[in-house]
Amino acid sequence: MSGMTSRAPATKRPLIRSARLWVPVGIVVVIVGLGIVGMLLANRAFAAKDALEAAIPLAEQTQQQLAAGDNEGAKATAQQVTEYAAEARKQTDDPLWRSLEWVPVAGPNLQAVRVASASVDELVSDAVLPATEVSVEALKPQGGAIDVAAVEQLAQTVGTAASSVRNVAAELERLDRPALIGPVADGIAKLDRVVAELTPTLDAADKTLKLLPAALGADGPRNYLMLFQNNAESRGTGGNPAAIVMVNVTDGVISIAQQASSADFANNRPEPIVAIDPETEALYGDKIGRFMQDITLTPDFTESAEIMRAWWAETFGTQVDGVVSFDPVGLSYLLGATGPVTLPTGETLTSENAVSQLLNEVYFRYEAEEQDAFFAGAAATVFEVLRSGSGDMSALVESLGRAIDEGRLMYVPSDAAEAEYIADTRVSGTLPVDNTGQTIVGVYVDDITEGKLDYYAKLAVDATSDQCTADAPTFTTTATFASTLDPAAVEDLAEYISPARFFEKGWISTDLVLYGPVGSTFSSATVDGAPAEATALPHLGRPAVKVNILNGPGESHTVAATFTGAAGEYGPLEVWHTPMVQPTDVTVSMPGC
Repeated sequence: MSGMTSRAPATKRPLIRSARLWVPVGIVVVIVGLGIVGMLLANRAFAAKDALEAAIPLAEQTQQQLAAGDNEGAKATAQQVTEYAAEARKQTDDPLWRSLEWVPVAGPNLQAVRVASASVDELVSDAVLPATEVSVEALKPQGGAIDVAAVEQLAQTVGTAASSVRNVAAELERLDRPALIGPVADGIAKLDRVVAELTPTLDAADKTLKLLPAALGADGPRNYLMLFQNNAESRGTGGNPAAIVMVNVTDGVISIAQQASSADFANNRPEPIVAIDPETEALYGDKIGRFMQDITLTPDFTESAEIMRAWWAETFGTQVDGVVSFDPVGLSYLLGATGPVTLPTGETLTSENAVSQLLNEVYFRYEAEEQDAFFAGAAATVFEVLRSGSGDMSALVESLGRAIDEGRLMYVPSDAAEAEYIADTRVSGTLPVDNTGQTIVGVYVDDITEGKLDYYAKLAVDATSDQCTADAPTFTTTATFASTLDPAAVEDLAEYISPARFFEKGWISTDLVLYGPVGSTFSSATVDGAPAEATALPHLGRPAVKVNILNGPGESHTVAATFTGAAGEYGPLEVWHTPMVQPTDVTVSMPGC
């Protein structure tokens, strides 16, 4: 055909040099190679899996043994974990393993197994094993002093362990969780649980031990005011703070520097000793700053401590580095750990009789001035027992923890770092500032009878919330306050228990103050089921409703308040209340949660 030119036939390339051969061969080689590598990795992965499956439960067991104070058992278990953890890390921690972590699907799982293996190994070597060497015995006084150098060494050990756990938590957080297959995801979840259990304990211990040397006077003398709140005459955080002890700590040496009672201060002053928060004054009156006995009317112990510092500065002028609150019920817990003590008066104080002796019987046996001497002697004697290091340390720690949980032990330091550290804990003596971690409703009891009749009082609280089912939840708090006083016993009451100056003998007048959650609004209140005219006032970021009730011997009254919360997230519902002499019955209901 015209217009066309002929071409020479193309020369075929040899097959050996052609992509037609090498592309498929290359693919086959890669597949075969990956298959071989995969088989090798699979064998190692199974070995690592077996080691991890053996190690993680043992790691959990070690944590439980440490929590129970069984350091020797924990050490033996940790040694077993060490062998398994080292084996798992050996199988997974090399360049070949890491080089395939880019492979889709398999890669994230390979990475997770490697991280898990390294994490368990690191936890055991840097956290668990060192933790088995930690003993609270280092914090126990010996001969009236705590060894500050031993505390500093303990702080270093715990700090290393806490840092290790934080590093592991960060590594686990970076894993691609959605890409993990079932068995790997389950293993990582178990490891998460171990880390979650270790983290709060070690973090708390780390922070505490870092602050403790200075608190023990390593950098200079420290003075702490200890208020003993008398629950027989209720106040918001416990009771009338009639007995006060100043404790001096210098380089670990602990001593009583001074003792005082409420009568040592210039009470009934015309103006508050310091400016009172306007919201606090609106609820509780300016008497909170005019009478030393009333400084604890508010549930905010941080403000009470500030007022107490002012009273002490005016009267004695001594530096105050922190204010501590305790009560006789908490003291009874301590005596359960130390054993009985013999008082200067000859009485024996035990965990069983401390509350009745200190909050009731003393008023039948002694006149007012003798009562102060009795309280001072009791405080000094118990203090000496604690200072000597008597009793089981684990039991002492447990008793203090119980006292903190019940609001019987609080501490407000002057040091900003210490205050920041405890700011979100129960020991700080103030209500949480939001509802994130927990949703707190409060019931606080303020006696206005002038007497010690709350020894016979019984408080019960019921709290309900639909926070898990409603966009704008409703919270209802019901408080029943009862007098358990036998009417037949009224005539024989000691005058100091029931002076009958303002109310009939044996009758108890009480202000119940009910607090809603942060940011909620007050809806309504009832007394004994009937609508009550009550007004909510703002305090501590919450609405607070105060209702007065009057109980004759054997009588009870019930106050309920309903609050409406704003839309948002709410933590689990909890009730905080004035720590009473008799145990408080608390029920919490959150339908749908």
